[in-house]
Amino acid sequence: MVTADRVDLARRAVQCFVQQTHANRELVVVDDGNADYRPLLHAAEAFAPVKHVKLPNSNRRSLGELRNIAIEAANGDWCIQWDDDEWYHAERVSRQLATAIASGVGASALRWTLMDVPTTRGRLQFRTRTGIATPGTLLFKKSDLRYPPLARNEDGIFLRDVRRRLGLAVLERESSHLFVRVFHGSNTWDERHFLRRLWRTPIDAVDYAFSCYVLNDLTRHHAFRLTSDEIATLHDLESYGSAHATRNAA
Repeated sequence: MVTADRVDLARRAVQCFVQQTHANRELVVVDDGNADYRPLLHAAEAFAPVKHVKLPNSNRRSLGELRNIAIEAANGDWCIQWDDDEWYHAERVSRQLATAIASGVGASALRWTLMDVPTTRGRLQFRTRTGIATPGTLLFKKSDLRYPPLARNEDGIFLRDVRRRLGLAVLERESSHLFVRVFHGSNTWDERHFLRRLWRTPIDAVDYAFSCYVLNDLTRHHAFRLTSDEIATLHDLESYGSAHATRNAA
């Protein structure tokens, strides 16, 4: 997990990690900020091994370079991208690892994920898909492959390299509840990047236009018709936010 000066966001991602059902796991945190992550990571060590790689912030590296440092620090045979600002279902690691092994390939990723986007129109929560797979969901076997030294789209390029070299198993729509992309205003990508998924394909675009300009209700778009598993995952995310807000107010 790459992070810097976002302890509150990282706390949520760390909680998701310690709640994973896969027992044999290690959290590698690469931190090049000023904030003190030690109390958070010390608490996490009660549930799983934690390796904290503290880097000076005087020489800022690209996101791709920081991800490579995490790969090199990891002890396991498999790595999984774990961003500090997303929400992860407790079975994400176990499901993705089992899929890769059963498929006889060196990687797996989710094609479908959930989105949580607070906007001036309210909190928008919907399902979305990508072409090959969602880069941020990648689980992969360690090799000599590394992320390119870029600040953006480093994971998209890496995903393609991994697929070409190691093979990639893609989990489909029934696994969308394993991962929620959360917009908070300080993401690598802006709000439009998240919302444009609603008009990504011609069918999506027609439904978007009809929902917005005819029905005057964006949530009538088919992406908002969620399954019980998806609703449960989003409820867990909201419950965490409510509980954390209550603790801060106390």
